Amino acid sequence: MNCNRNCYGQFRTLDCNWGSIGSWDWKQNGQKEKRMIKFFRNIRKKLAAENKVASYLRYAIGEIVLVVVGILIALQINNWNEQRKTNELEIKILKELHSNLTLDLKEINSDVEYMNDINAACKNIKYYLEKYDNPADSLFKTFSILRVTPHFDPNKSGYGLLQSKGVEVISNDSLRNAISLLYERSYPYYKRYEEERLRFHALHSEPILLKYFSMHFDLDAFYYGDFEISHEDFQKLKK
Repeated sequence: MNCNRNCYGQFRTLDCNWGSIGSWDWKQNGQKEKRMIKFFRNIRKKLAAENKVASYLRYAIGEIVLVVVGILIALQINNWNEQRKTNELEIKILKELHSNLTLDLKEINSDVEYMNDINAACKNIKYYLEKYDNPADSLFKTFSILRVTPHFDPNKSGYGLLQSKGVEVISNDSLRNAISLLYERSYPYYKRYEEERLRFHALHSEPILLKYFSMHFDLDAFYYGDFEISHEDFQKLKK
């Protein structure tokens, strides 16, 4: 490009100078790159000449190992954090299950006592009907036991939480299987048994109580009242 000295030529001269500078920078960078390449080639040649390639590779391997170890440590820390959260959740669920089962045991033991009382009452009533011709106050109290129908309603909040989070939260295999067996098999079986018992009471025991006895409620009484039977109805019941 020609650079004329006039009012516009100054700009042309400036353009020309910038172009020259840009060309000079490019050439300089190219020369620097060539010098850097030559420098590393000389280093490699020197390492090869001095048999230090193995040392260089060991150094590189060491750097790689350090990075890998750093990554593994970071992953392990993350795993520890996740495991800590899982452990905390497991403890929370186990505490909830323990609380639920404590209440269940208390209720079941109470139901067992009621059922023992009912079985004993049935035996006493059978014996009384066979041996006596007139009703007595003690018989009224015994008959009142027959109206009791224990009902077990398990507490399942802990097991519900476990199901929502996944049963694998429980780390102990035996404990996890025992929990699943209790809630998935034992409790449903007990519920079916209870339904059969209640159905038997509704079809057999309750109709007799309603037919021959009159109920007198007493909130202060252990079973909230007594059944009374007349002499005539007692004789009918004996037959």
